[in-house]
Amino acid sequence: MNKQISSGVNKNIIAIASLFLALTFFLPVSSFALMIERSAEELTQGAKVIVQGEVKNVRYYKGINGVIYTRALVMVNDVIKGKNIKKNITVEYEGGEVGDVGVWVEDEPSLEKGEQVLLFLTNSFWRKNVYYIVGGVLGKYAICPDDTVRIGSSCEEEEDGQERQNLEDFLNEIETAD
Repeated sequence: MNKQISSGVNKNIIAIASLFLALTFFLPVSSFALMIERSAEELTQGAKVIVQGEVKNVRYYKGINGVIYTRALVMVNDVIKGKNIKKNITVEYEGGEVGDVGVWVEDEPSLEKGEQVLLFLTNSFWRKNVYYIVGGVLGKYAICPDDTVRIGSSCEEEEDGQERQNLEDFLNEIETAD
């Protein structure tokens, strides 16, 4: 009788352990990232280049590592910080759509053709004229037709808590921080 009880207990332990392992490895992982707000001063100090310009073209590609990237061609209208910046620069970030596969990266901004932007950038170490946005979504400001700026989003979007700031005041903040 003890062998039967012992055998039953062992089977229950094995079943519970198997269920635990299955749940551990096969349930979707829930994670979140905390975006720490950065001031104009912090963004300015972290950026090697700050430009104001228009997004002329946006295209997507899959890197050799299998990650989908976006490359946006930005025509620079004004260089606020940086030297030897060309009239047209390439801004690259993770995310985009190639074929029927799309990837959206939560903390990365998106640039849209025709959009007026103010960008906080750092340059690529191995590719000339390619830049990355500093601070993720916080390093991109949409410039609105009424001379205001909005963090990381287009002027057409209405998002709760997204206030616009006067462009001239914001540029003064940047110059003071530089």
